[in-house]
Amino acid sequence: MDSIDAASHQIFAGLRGPELSVSDQRALSDLQPAGLTLFARNLRSAAQVRDLIAGIREIVRQPVLLAIDQEGGKVNRLTQVDSLFEQLPTGRLQAAWTPERMRQVWTQVGECLASLGFDIDFAPVVDLDDGPGTNAIGPRSYGGEPERVVAQADALMKGLAASGVAACLKHFPGLGATEIDTHRALSTSPAGEEELWERHLLPFRQLHERAALIMTSHAHYPAVDGPEPLPGTFSPRLVRGWLRERIGFEGLIVTDDLGMGALGQTASPGEKARRALDAGADLLLYCQDLDAPRHARDVLAQRLLRGEMDDEAMGQARVRVRSLLASYPGGRRPQRLPWQEACVRMRDVLLG
Repeated sequence: MDSIDAASHQIFAGLRGPELSVSDQRALSDLQPAGLTLFARNLRSAAQVRDLIAGIREIVRQPVLLAIDQEGGKVNRLTQVDSLFEQLPTGRLQAAWTPERMRQVWTQVGECLASLGFDIDFAPVVDLDDGPGTNAIGPRSYGGEPERVVAQADALMKGLAASGVAACLKHFPGLGATEIDTHRALSTSPAGEEELWERHLLPFRQLHERAALIMTSHAHYPAVDGPEPLPGTFSPRLVRGWLRERIGFEGLIVTDDLGMGALGQTASPGEKARRALDAGADLLLYCQDLDAPRHARDVLAQRLLRGEMDDEAMGQARVRVRSLLASYPGGRRPQRLPWQEACVRMRDVLLG
C-alpha cells in the first residue's frame, strides 16, 4: 500500500450538501477515505439518502463506512427524512425509560439507519450532566449519575448491535464538568484525576468491550496533562495511555471533528491530523467538506514517505477498520428492512 492510500485509510470526511456535485465526485475519488459522516444538510428523503450512499460506495473503491450522529432531541439528523424522528426525545428524557424500552426503541432506530445504508451511529453520549448547561451536552446526557448513564448507554448499544449498526461512546474522557462548548473554543475540565477516573470514566471503563468506537474530547484536562492548554484529542497520556493501555480499549479511536474551535484556527488540517495520530487516534474526523481532509491526507502521506509516521500503528488502525466492516455490515445487510417497514415498527415501539 502506497503512502497516499495508507493516509486515506485514516480519514473520515463530510459533504457540503445532499447531492454529489461533479467537484465532490472528483474530490471523493481522489481522497478515497475510510468513511464519511452525513448530517442534516445531506439528508432530504429516504430515497435521496440511499441514492447518495450508493453513489459514495460506487466512487470509493475500498469498502467505506457511513456514519451519522443520531441521538434524539436536537441531535436528530433524520427529522427531514421522516417527521417520526421528531418524537425521539433528548437523552435526559430517555433516561426515564426502562433499559428494556431503551433497547427496543434503539433496535428500531438501528433498523431505520441500516435500511438507509448506515454502518455507524456516533452515539451514545456518555458525558455526565455535571456542568452549568453551557457546554453543548446538557440534555444530551442521561444524567449526572454514572450508573444511570451506563445502564441507558448499554441498552442503546444492545439495540443498535441487534440491527447491525455500530455504536460509538463519546466524548472520552468526559465533557460533563466543562463549561464551554468545544465547537467554539477550548474548554477546561475542573475534575481531578480521581474524579475523572471514578465518575466521568466509569461509562467508558464499563462499556468499552461492547463499543466498536470511542470518540475523543477536545477539552483540556489539567489533572492529567498539566496547566498548559492541551485538547484531549492531542493528549498521548489520555488517548494512548488511559484509553488504550489503562482501560484496555481494543476498538477504533476516532477524534471529534478536527474543525472545531477548541483546536484553534491557526494550525493546518495536516498539523491537527499529525497531533491526533501521534496521541493514538485511529480515525480523523473532518465534518465540513472534502478540502481539509485532502490537505491532511497529503501531509500524512509526506510524513510516511519521510519515515516520520508510526507505520505499525497505522497498520493496526487499518486492521480495526476491516474488523468493524466485517462485524457491522450495517446498511449492506441483504436482510435489511425496507425503510417504510422499519419506520412503522419504530412508530409502534416509540409511540405505542
